[in-house]
Parts: sequence; C-alpha cells; structure tokens
Amino acid sequence: MNKKISLGLAIALIILSATATFAITMSVSQRMYNKLITDLPKRAQMYDAVEEVDKIVRSKYYGDIDEALLDSNLENGYINGLGDKYSRYMNADAYKLYSSKLEGRSAGIGVEVETDPESGYLLITEVYPNSPAQTEGLQKGDKIVAIGGDTVTAENSSEMAGRLSGIKLTSVSLTYRRDDVDKSVNVVLGYTNQTVSYELIGTVGYIKISAFYKNTLNQLEKAVDQLKKEGAKSLVFDVRSTYDGTIEYTCRVIDYLVPTATEGNKALATLVDKNGNNVKTYSSDAKDITMPMAVLINSDTAGYGELFACDLKDFGKAFLIGEKTAGRADVQETFELSDGGAVVLTTSKMLPYISESFDGKGLTPDTEIILADSLRENLSTLEKERDTQLQAAISMLAGNSSEAETENKKCKLLLFEGGEILF
Repeated sequence: MNKKISLGLAIALIILSATATFAITMSVSQRMYNKLITDLPKRAQMYDAVEEVDKIVRSKYYGDIDEALLDSNLENGYINGLGDKYSRYMNADAYKLYSSKLEGRSAGIGVEVETDPESGYLLITEVYPNSPAQTEGLQKGDKIVAIGGDTVTAENSSEMAGRLSGIKLTSVSLTYRRDDVDKSVNVVLGYTNQTVSYELIGTVGYIKISAFYKNTLNQLEKAVDQLKKEGAKSLVFDVRSTYDGTIEYTCRVIDYLVPTATEGNKALATLVDKNGNNVKTYSSDAKDITMPMAVLINSDTAGYGELFACDLKDFGKAFLIGEKTAGRADVQETFELSDGGAVVLTTSKMLPYISESFDGKGLTPDTEIILADSLRENLSTLEKERDTQLQAAISMLAGNSSEAETENKKCKLLLFEGGEILF
C-alpha cells in the first residue's frame, strides 16, 4: 500500500513539475514574443523611413549617385549611430588593408613621415636603409606633395600617409619636393612595416613599441636578444602615443616579459561585458625577462599601450615615467560581413593583472615629467638627448638617481621650455 502511495505521489510530482516548467517556459516565451512584437513596428518604421528617403533622392536629386559610396555610408551611419567612437564600419578595401596590417602582412615604402606645420605636406623624417624609398632616391627632409595624383594638404595628411602602406609588392605613385623642385616616382610597397625599433644607449636598451600586431612579439624578441648581445643591462619600453593592436597580440608581448599569471584577478587581462561578467581571460607562463625595466607613457598612451604599462608595473617589472595616460579600456572585436567588409565593435572592457580598471582614469606615472608643447609635437623626431622623459629613465636604470632604488616612489617633475626642472 505504501509503495502504491509513493508511486502515485511520484507521478503526481512529475506531472506538477512538468506543468510548472511548461508554465514558466510559456511565460518567458510570451514576454520574449511581446518584446519582439513591440520592437517590430519600431524597426519597420526605421526601414520605411530609409526607403522613403531613398525614393525622394532617386527621383529628385540633381547629381549622380555613387551606389557603392551610398551603401558604404548607410552601413557606416548605422555604426556611427551607436555613439561609440571606437566602433566603425569598413568596406572591403579598407578591411583588406586593416587585416594585412594586424597580421603583419602590411608593407610600406620604408619611411617615417609627419605633417609639415608650414606647408601641410608630409615631411619625411626617416628613410630606412635598403628600403624601396632609399632605392628611389628619397631622402630625409623631402616633402611628399602628392600621392596617387591627389595633393597632400594639412586636412588630409593623415589619410594620405595611410596610402604609403598597403599590400606587399603593390606600388604607389608619389611626388616629392626637394629644394623647390618636384619629382615624381613609383615606389614599391616592399618594406615590412616595423612595430618595434630599438637602440643601445650606454648600457640601457631603448625599445619603441608603436603597436601590438601579430609580428610585434617576434620583432621584440629579436630586439631584446640583439640588445643583450650589445651589452644592455636594462630596458626602457616607449609606449608613448601607442594604442593600436589587439588584446591577443598585446598579451603575447606581455607574456614574454612577465612570469606566471593565472585566471581571475591575476590574469594578464580579464575581459568583462557590459553586465560585469567575465567573458575571457589571458594568462601567461613562467618564462620572463629578468632585467630592470622602465616604461615611458604620455597622455596619448591608450588602450593596449595602457594595459602593457599597467601589467609591467603590477608585476613589479617596471616603473612608469612620463604623463598620465588616456584612460581607455575598450576592447573591440571584428566581425566580417558577407560583402567583404567588416564591423569593428566594442564588446567588452579589459582589466589588468592586479590594479583596478584604468578606464576613464588613466595610469598615473611613478615619476611624472611633463614635456614642453614644442617637444611633445615633435616627439617622433626629438633627439634622444633632449627627451627628458627618456633621459630620466636612463638615469634611474643606470643607478644615477636615488629614485631608481624605489620603483613606485612618487615624484613630480615639471619640465619647462628652457629645460629647468623644479621639484
């Protein structure tokens, strides 16, 4: 009798549970359906508005319609509507160049350029040895006045500079000016763009990291090995104005320099979504570089440059010198589209190894040195001897300052035009 009652009770509980589950499922489904029904008219209204504008334009617009440009701007306008300056749409050509850059397949003519403040042209500040630019006779001090038949101006100089990089073994036509004489040449994009440059200053190895791409780690390893062979006893990493790259490639570089980082709040980086949920972690192995280090930062150091600096400080590997950073922790993902284009979308925020998020706050240097405006504007061509941020790092690492004994000692230095330093 008891067995029968137990069996009946069990059956009843099963039926009750199934009924409850069904009811809950129906309730959730009903809410989702109601939301969908509510959203559909809004979306339909938006699409109808676009269609209405399109009809008016096609029937009344005086000029010619560039269909490719129109389509591109429709997609671009949608992403711009998010109000996120780091999310963007790229057409197929732009995405191809973007991918080649990140993957280390991008090539250039072998020059460094900056906008000439007087003319607006692109001033060549460096010509690399054995590069296509050197082969074609380009020299430091030449001014690029036109690229691909388009004149370089102060307004478009940044975009025009981008044309000096692209798919390897393609070519670019440019006109340069030297001693008021213009000359046109076709230059092959055959120089592998470098994200790492270095030199030995005394016993201190200076390493500039301009971006964190796929080939950055390989270039960094070669730089460190060479500097060690030349007698480097310590390293200065320059990530001033550095922000570009991907979270994956940045963490590969950090992993090379620091020991083990586990998950949670001890990961190289922890990605969190808009609800604060951990969505991904980047860990590291036990291998590291055991040399005294310093990191140079400034107000244009952002994103991945900030993560690099913050992690090296959190691990006790380096002290920070320079200026407070930008405070940007946004992480983007790239989503390919069926037309060959892509959408780069902010999907998470990154947290460093131990420190709290630097998002919106930036990193405060251990030793603050503010460069004069005239020096800051020409940082890429600034002589090493006049770079007081770099010189302070070299002095500390070389043991010529008591500040070198304490990595996190707070000290504030203000640099003025004449080079005077006030404590």
